[in-house]
Amino acid sequence: MMIQRSPIRFLAACVVIAVVGMATLQAHEMMYRGTVVEVQAAKIAVKTTDDKTKKTETVWLAVNKDTKVKRGEVPVPYSEAHIAKDERIVVIVNHDAETKMLAIEIRLAPAK
Repeated sequence: MMIQRSPIRFLAACVVIAVVGMATLQAHEMMYRGTVVEVQAAKIAVKTTDDKTKKTETVWLAVNKDTKVKRGEVPVPYSEAHIAKDERIVVIVNHDAETKMLAIEIRLAPAK
């Protein structure tokens, strides 16, 4: 007896495999919220508190030409963002990037 294969089932299986595969390719992103400790040309130090342990630590995050910076909803170049010490900041980091602790996006309060 010959088993007939349904083209629709085959197509559905391919779609499921593609979706699962894409989910595993997504970056492992982590968000750091805190205050600015120091700003340098290629990195920024942020004082943050771990949600689980409630322990405060300073983390250094790399910045490169691909790091997006938003002041409010306005995109600005990192060099022109005028990030100040003790300013509130949110940094999204890709832990899977070749450069460890690379900031992919920095969010700041709107300019006053």
